[in-house]
Amino acid sequence: MALTTNYSNKSLLILDDMPEARSSLRSQVGMLGFERVVVSGNARDALEQFRKHRFDVILADYYLGEGTDGQQFLEFLRTRHIIGRGVLFIMVTAEKRYESVVTAAECLPDDYLLKPFTAEVLKLRLERLLEKKQRLARIDKLQDRGDWTGVIAACDEIIEARDRYMVDAMRIKGNALIAAGRHDDAVVFYQLMLLERPLPWSKLGLARALHLRGDSTDSKDTLNGLIAEAPQLMAAYDLLGKVHLASGDPDAALAVLDSACAISPNSLARHRAVASVAEEKGDFKRVEQALDKVVRRTRNTPLRETNDIARLGNALTELGEPAKAVSIIGEALTNYKGDAQDPMLAAVEAVAQQKAGNPDKARAALERALQADATKLPVATTMAVAKACLSTGRHDEAQGILRKLVQTHHEATDLHQRVSTVLRDHGAAAIAESLVADSVNEIIQLNNDAVRRARAGELGPAAQMLTEAAQRLPGNTQIVANAAAALYFDVLHNGLDAEKVRQAQVFQKAVQAVAPGHPKLAEIAALVSQIREKFAASAQ
Repeated sequence: MALTTNYSNKSLLILDDMPEARSSLRSQVGMLGFERVVVSGNARDALEQFRKHRFDVILADYYLGEGTDGQQFLEFLRTRHIIGRGVLFIMVTAEKRYESVVTAAECLPDDYLLKPFTAEVLKLRLERLLEKKQRLARIDKLQDRGDWTGVIAACDEIIEARDRYMVDAMRIKGNALIAAGRHDDAVVFYQLMLLERPLPWSKLGLARALHLRGDSTDSKDTLNGLIAEAPQLMAAYDLLGKVHLASGDPDAALAVLDSACAISPNSLARHRAVASVAEEKGDFKRVEQALDKVVRRTRNTPLRETNDIARLGNALTELGEPAKAVSIIGEALTNYKGDAQDPMLAAVEAVAQQKAGNPDKARAALERALQADATKLPVATTMAVAKACLSTGRHDEAQGILRKLVQTHHEATDLHQRVSTVLRDHGAAAIAESLVADSVNEIIQLNNDAVRRARAGELGPAAQMLTEAAQRLPGNTQIVANAAAALYFDVLHNGLDAEKVRQAQVFQKAVQAVAPGHPKLAEIAALVSQIREKFAASAQ
C-alpha cells in the first residue's frame, strides 16, 4: 500500500536551465506540500547548493546547457559521493525517444519523467519511489558505508520475504558480492538468477563476476550475447572493452568503445575510457581526439577535471607538439589556480617545457610535482613524475620513485613492463630489467625472512620487519595485510600490547578500505576473535 507522504519535511532541489520550467516545477511541488525547495539554473549553482543543504529529492532536467546534461551531472554527484543512495534523483526530459536516454545511462537515476506532466502524475511517481526508498533505506546506508557483508544480509532478508522489492534486493546483492570480492559466489548467484529470470542486469553482473575471477572467455561470450539482445545497453560495451583490454587486446577494446560512442556520443566517461585504451596502445592521436572532446565539453563547467588537461598535454607532447601542450597547460594554470598544485599536471608540464626548450620552467614544474606525498599518488601520476625526472636528467630520483612503485605493486607484471619501457625510452635500458627484478625480489625476500623468523619463534622481530615495510610501502596491500596478521599473532602469543593492537587495527582497516575481499582478512578476523576470547577469559 502506498505511503501518505508528508512533503513539508522533505528538501527538494529543482535543476533546470529554463526559467519557465523552473517556475512551473516550483508551482507543482508547492501544490504537493513541499516547503523546503531550492531552485538552480545550472550545475555550478546546484553544486553550491549541495554545500549548503541536504536534499531528499532532486528533479533535474536532462538538458542543462553549458555543455552539461543531467546524466553527466548525476554521474558526477554519485562518483564523488556528493549524494548518497538514499537521495531520490528524477530526470526530467522532453525527449520523445527518451528510451535512448535511459539505455545510454551508466549511472541510472531513480526514474524519468517525460514532459509535459501534471502535479498528479508527479505525486503518484514520488509516492511510489519514496516508498521504495524507505523500504531500501537500511541497505542504502550500508552501501554508502561500504559494509558489503551487511548489505548482503539485509538483501537476503528482503529476498526471503519475497516482497515487492525482491528484484531490487537481488540486483543490489549481486553488486555487493562483487564489491566484497566474492566473485565465485557472485557467479553462482547470477547463474541462479538467470535460471529464474533472464534479465539484462543479471547477464551483465554475471559477465562482471566472470571477468573479475579471470574467466575472460566466458565473460566475453556473455557480453557479446547480451549486446546482441540489448544493443542499447551501454554498460555492456564498456565492460566488454575492459575485458578485451585486460586480455591484452586493445584493438578489440577500442572497436567496442567506438561502437558505444556511435550509439551514445555524449558520455564523458566513455571518451575518457577510449583515451585510456589508446594510451595503452601508444596511439596518442586517438588520445588527443578523445580528450579534446572531453576538455571542450567540460570547460568552465563543474565537470571539468584537471587530469583531462594533463593527459591531453602528455598526448600532444608525445605527438611532437610540446609548445601546444605548454599553451593548454598554461591556460589551465591561469584560469584555475588550484591546478598549480596538481602533481600530474606539473609532471606533464615539466616534460613539455623541457622538450619545448625551456629547461628552467621544466625544473620549476618538476619541483611542484615532487612536493606531493608520493605514498598517496595514483600509479599514473607516479609514472608521470618519474618520467619528468628522467626527461630533466634527474635519473637517480626517477629510479628511486620507480623502485618504490614496483615494490608497492610487486605482483603487477603489466606495470613492471611499463616501468621497464619508460626506463628504456629514456636511455636507461641497461638497468631497466634489473631494477624491476631486484625490487620484486627484495619484497619476496622480506616476506620470506619474516615468515622464517616467525616460525623460529621470533614473533616480535617478524612483526617489526613487516610493520616497517608496511609503513614504507602503504600501498602494498599484501605487505600491509601480512603486517596486521603478524602483529595480531605476536599479541596472541606474547601478551596484550596496546600499541601493537592499535597499529594492527590501522593496517587491517587500510586493507578493508581498498580490498574488502582480500583473502588475508579472514585470517586476520580469526586472530582478532582468538585474542578477544583468550584475554576475556584471562580477565575473568
